[in-house]
Parts: sequence; C-alpha cells; structure tokens
Amino acid sequence: MVASQEHSTRIAILDFLKTHADSEANAIAEFCGLTTVAVRRHLLKLRAEGLVQARTERRRLGRPAALYSLTGLGDAQFPRDYSGFASDVLSALVVLDGEPKIKEVFRKRRRTLTARYAARFKGKNFENRVHEMAAVLTECGYMAEAAPFGSGAYVLTEHNCAIPDIAKCFPAACEEELCFIRDLVGGEVKRVSHLLAGDRQCSYLLKEERGPGRRTSHRM
Repeated sequence: MVASQEHSTRIAILDFLKTHADSEANAIAEFCGLTTVAVRRHLLKLRAEGLVQARTERRRLGRPAALYSLTGLGDAQFPRDYSGFASDVLSALVVLDGEPKIKEVFRKRRRTLTARYAARFKGKNFENRVHEMAAVLTECGYMAEAAPFGSGAYVLTEHNCAIPDIAKCFPAACEEELCFIRDLVGGEVKRVSHLLAGDRQCSYLLKEERGPGRRTSHRM
C-alpha cells in the first residue's frame, strides 16, 4: 500500500512539472495534497534518479527559491508515438513512390548503421565480432545475446524487437537487419527463428567462412 502511494505521488509530481516548469516545492505540495516536507523528500529521490532538476532563483526579498523542472530523462517518461509516426510516414512513402522506395530507405539506413559501428569490429576475430554485434543490438533495444552452437558457430538471439509495428508492416526492415549483421560480423548468417513467423524471438545462426573463398572485407 505504501509503495503504491509513493508511486502515485511520483507520477503526480512528474505530471505537475510537465505542465508547470520551474515550480517551487510548496506549489507541488498543494497540487499533491501533501506537506512541503513530504514533497521535498520525493523530489530528492527524483533528482537522484535524474528525472527532476532544480535551479536556485535569487529574489529581491526573502531567501532564494529552489525551482524544480523535468530533465530530459524525466520528460521521456511521458508517452511517445515514434513507432506510429514512422509507420505513417513509411506508408505515405509507399503511396507516393512505391514499394521499391521503402526497400531503398531501409537499405540506406543499414549502410549508415554499418558505417557508424564499423570501427568497433575492426581487427577482431569472428568470435569477438559476434559478441560485439550482440552488444550493438542490445544498445539498439534488442536485448541480444550470443551463444556457441557447435564448432565455430554461434546463435545470436534477440529477446526483444525494438521496432515490432514497423517490422510487421515493412518486411524490408528484417531483411536489412540480416544484412547488417552479415556486413559487420562476416561469414554465413542465417535466420533460424522469426517473430513474424510466430516464434518467440528472432535468432540467427552465424558461421565463420573458412578456406580460399573466405570474405576478408565487408561492403558498406
């Protein structure tokens, strides 16, 4: 019960600061129906979490006042519709320029990402490139991990899809993801499970190419 009340108070404070930036603790307390002392305690925790910031305003009369507002992280707690917006834009692009343009857009994005992360893979052996790819995908929101699978092979599993709505509407996103992995890790890359096929996650089987035909560079 106490935890629930504390959570409700946190939400109320963030909501108030969203619409009333640079507010004093007493104004927040009045809105929440709490004492100023109690609100200051909550504000202290929110500041420690990086959700709220304070600045001091000096006034002609009286003591300086602490004014509270949301940080960028605090503002990010409120609803966003990036996925819906992106889907609408891509759908409009299909109508205007056709399906090939969508594939071109995702191909361009893949090449941009490949160039962005290429330095992190340079000079690493196959195993380390696989684990570096898991780290990159995790940073992008995919909760990825790599595990050995037989001799010289690895399974790269994504426990979360960062763009599920877009992937459902535009399969080119998934096609370019496979190419992105192949560009940076090298070797053979094969998708072995797919969310869109009804599987619980997306995963890839990665094998190092050996012998004279082995690829030594990646096209950007």
